[in-house]
Amino acid sequence: MSTKTRGSPSLRSLKKQCAEFSFKDHEQVFLVSSPDTSSTLATAILCRAIMKSGGTFHVSFETPIISLDRVNELRTKHESASVIFVGIDTMGKKKIRKGKSYPLFVGGISESDQVESLTLGNNNVVPTAAYVFVEEHLKSHDYELQIAAGAILLHTGSTQLSTKANEEIVEQAKEKKLIEERKGIRLFGFGFLPLDELLLYSTRPFIQGISGIQKACDALLSEADIPITKLRAPMSSLSSAEAQHLTQHLTSKLLEKIGPSIIPHILGTDYILTRETETSPLRYLSGLEAIADTAWARQEQGAAMSVWIGDRGRSLRGVIDIYLSHHKDVISAILRLETNLKGVSTETSTSIEIPGVQGELLTDVGRIALQSGIANQERPLLISSDESTVVIWTTDSIDINQVLNVLQKKNLNPVLTSAKSLRFLGLSIESREDVLNSINPKAKERSS
Repeated sequence: MSTKTRGSPSLRSLKKQCAEFSFKDHEQVFLVSSPDTSSTLATAILCRAIMKSGGTFHVSFETPIISLDRVNELRTKHESASVIFVGIDTMGKKKIRKGKSYPLFVGGISESDQVESLTLGNNNVVPTAAYVFVEEHLKSHDYELQIAAGAILLHTGSTQLSTKANEEIVEQAKEKKLIEERKGIRLFGFGFLPLDELLLYSTRPFIQGISGIQKACDALLSEADIPITKLRAPMSSLSSAEAQHLTQHLTSKLLEKIGPSIIPHILGTDYILTRETETSPLRYLSGLEAIADTAWARQEQGAAMSVWIGDRGRSLRGVIDIYLSHHKDVISAILRLETNLKGVSTETSTSIEIPGVQGELLTDVGRIALQSGIANQERPLLISSDESTVVIWTTDSIDINQVLNVLQKKNLNPVLTSAKSLRFLGLSIESREDVLNSINPKAKERSS
């Protein structure tokens, strides 16, 4: 697909471009978000600002690439609202229906000159563009800046901020002490889960020989000289000296047990979101990412969106419960795979059948199967249970929007469940070949 996109914008150029857009009516806004974490956090920034400016909003999620027919369909359905697309690429060159006003696009690339003229930034600066838009047309506060900086770091990594605009936003957040760098253990729940659950329910990463195995977890904690009285206490409840001592001992013992490939997933650079409480699962950026990825895998971005917007009560508790239940079930499925693997490998892919497992679990089960070496990381993995099939891969070279474009033309409409996975309901043998060919064109050459 031939698309047009802008270069690498600065914050100044984004502000100048944003000032040219008209956004006079925020009373009723319909937001269409791509399902990826960067876009959903950018959407949350817009939602918060709309709400604080006295408006109302409704959020819908679409695949990250849609046709202009679909744009017009959504525009017609929400005729009375202002419409904003976030992180969405478009196909086609048809004219867009104006309705109450023309829709706006925060990020995204397009074949259409008209859409390009209505687009702020590109896919490298979606959270930054959302924050700039809020500053120019709505009301922004430090919390929106913190979310934007966190979303940028998740999207690009701390060493590759990709554009000057992203770098400037992160620096602003650091200067205001909204986000602080931290090195150490990056496991989900580090600040709020009891220590004995921290390792037991770890799937990000899955620690072979430890995750899901109570005796192994108890033995490791005992070897790390962690007192029994501290096992049911989260790190946030300990004094600074106690936390530092226990972290050092636990880190030392973990390094003796884990393979070098997963060390960066357990130990390394993290960020503290300082506006979150000590016991909040969103206190650490790695925790926010884990919740976001789980919500994405389960297609429950709406629940996560409530939390991003600011609900720290019922919605947050519900998201945590879903997270823990989900990953307990994922660990159970992985342990089952390790003892009773039924799979088929070819030169181009690996296929695994795991009957009785909920389709919502397959993305994380597949991710762990690749990460832990149950399946070959160099090939795409098709993991199936009953009516659901997930195809998942590890390479960074696949353009997911290009894959989706090819599959849509074949009337295959998968659900994107992570940046590197697609879920299908029912998938014939012929369709499996189409899916593999769209991910790896060389597969077709090898099979022919």
